[in-house]
Amino acid sequence: MKAALRSLAVASLAFSALAIAPATQAQSGYVSLGYVLSDLEPKRARRDADVTALQFTFGGWFNPQQTFGAEGRIALGLDDDSFTNQNGTRGKVEIDRYYGGYLRAQFPNTVPVRPYGLVGITRVETTEKTTRSRGRSYSDISLGFGVDVELDRNIYVFLEYLRATDSSSSEVTNLTLGVGGRF
Repeated sequence: MKAALRSLAVASLAFSALAIAPATQAQSGYVSLGYVLSDLEPKRARRDADVTALQFTFGGWFNPQQTFGAEGRIALGLDDDSFTNQNGTRGKVEIDRYYGGYLRAQFPNTVPVRPYGLVGITRVETTEKTTRSRGRSYSDISLGFGVDVELDRNIYVFLEYLRATDSSSSEVTNLTLGVGGRF
């Protein structure tokens, strides 16, 4: 319950920032679509699973230089993969969905290649199938870094690494490649 309240607080902060930012300057928002290669290590697993997802990101900036902002993410899983428990039982796991709210800091909008860093909270919901099927959720503070490469004034591609969750002997890390637009 405490993690859910923390997630709700960060999401509320991100959404309120998005509502305020567009009113303060022109071209202050962005959206992107990314293909996520996720490394998911379920609780008590000896071997991790490599699954994929499709991620939609939306965000806004707090300042005109676009160096500090907030963003939200929603993703849907695309496939499943096998994993092995510590007792040797094999199973399958898939990402049903994940979502999160993040604060983002990056180089100013005057440079065409912009490294950035992220901090926020992510909730990953999965389905694990061993002898029975059950849903499991992972929530934690997330840290990441990436780079935007400008193709046009309003279009960019990005590559990003995000440690989505790392708690209680389970871990989810994402490598994302995508394209986005500024408005």
